Amino acid sequence: MKNKKIYLAVILASVIAVAMILLDLLTKHFIVQMIPNVGDNMNVIPGFINFIFVKNTGAAWGMLAGRPVFLIVVSILVLALYIAFFVLKVRKHKEKTSLLLGISTGFIVGGCLGNMFDRTFLGYVRDYINFEFINFPVFNFADVGLTIGVILLIIYFIFIFTKEMKLEENKEKDEVENTKVIDFSNQPMLDENNENINEQNSDTYIEEKDTLFEKQEDIVNKDNLTENAHNLRKNRIKDDKNDFGDKNEG
Repeated sequence: MKNKKIYLAVILASVIAVAMILLDLLTKHFIVQMIPNVGDNMNVIPGFINFIFVKNTGAAWGMLAGRPVFLIVVSILVLALYIAFFVLKVRKHKEKTSLLLGISTGFIVGGCLGNMFDRTFLGYVRDYINFEFINFPVFNFADVGLTIGVILLIIYFIFIFTKEMKLEENKEKDEVENTKVIDFSNQPMLDENNENINEQNSDTYIEEKDTLFEKQEDIVNKDNLTENAHNLRKNRIKDDKNDFGDKNEG
């Protein structure tokens, strides 16, 4: 199947993104049902991890708190640029599309949309996962997806993107060296009308060429006639001289 990798990369990205959004929203819903009050917590693995309900009005580590509209706009712009990058790479490489890029795209898009849903409809993001053994911000399932997607994207840029760029450069050099640019702007179109026109032009060209040959033959014949007349006149003068000499001797 031609360009199978294109469809596989797009399908992977779409499935992962949809799964991430659904899992993120469902986990947030059930956690909030179990611990509805901000600050409430529930032990999962004592001393390692617990769930605590936090309303995050900012970004990671509480940055830009209280500015949900600004964060929504920035998220939309970043997401649009990333999706545009993914689409361009898929269209350009076609059957050589990287599946790693598709997987990374799914995690990033799904995680971004999961948190954007909270900011748009609630005005804050519902965070609940907390590590007890380390001083780390409370996060959610969407943040996990974003982190995985970014790590995969970094791996893609380090190990795959650089190779793709080199292959593109080598391909362009080969095309410049091995191909010739042909200008078809003056070539006749292959439709019926132009075929008839080309036939008429060909007939006209043949007639003009025949006429030219006839003119050249006439010129050659005239030159031959002129040369013959000149020779006859020369011979007559010579004969007249001989006759005149014979008379003088007599």
